[in-house]
Amino acid sequence: MAFRPLRRALARSPLVDTLGQAHRLYAGGQPREAALLLAQVAQAMENAAHPRRAANLHAQAAHAFADAGEEQAALAHARTALRQFLQFGLAARAPVFYANITRKLRAKGMAAAAGTLEGEFGPALGASARRMATGAVPAARLPGKCPQCGGPLRSDEVDWVDAQSAECPYCGSVVHTEG
Repeated sequence: MAFRPLRRALARSPLVDTLGQAHRLYAGGQPREAALLLAQVAQAMENAAHPRRAANLHAQAAHAFADAGEEQAALAHARTALRQFLQFGLAARAPVFYANITRKLRAKGMAAAAGTLEGEFGPALGASARRMATGAVPAARLPGKCPQCGGPLRSDEVDWVDAQSAECPYCGSVVHTEG
């Protein structure tokens, strides 16, 4: 009950509209424009003392910048996300994001950025993250849309948490596989 006023305040926030616009742009094939908005909302969350939300938004911005072919921006947001994951009690999220972003950077021809992340964060995240970075996408089937936000889901475009669940690239909620 104590959290309701905060939820209502965030629900009325213009940041929610900006985040929705970013997700629509990303889904509409405009990753650069989406990344810029995600970066803006991430900075607003940092300024509002919501570091965990900021970390997840930086991670989303890193993916969007990578999809837009902007290697340096993708690297900068990936570094920020990983530092914040490790600093603010999201250590379990760090190796999953690390594995997914390094895999994406390599797939997009950004091996230098992937190598930089591996050099900076690989030793801290351990062997499990390095194994994830080279692993295959699970064969499990995701629903076509996120049950939380309605964003489209594709198994080759989500961050897999484990073999039965993935993170929605739009709202960050965990989505479980069907069947």
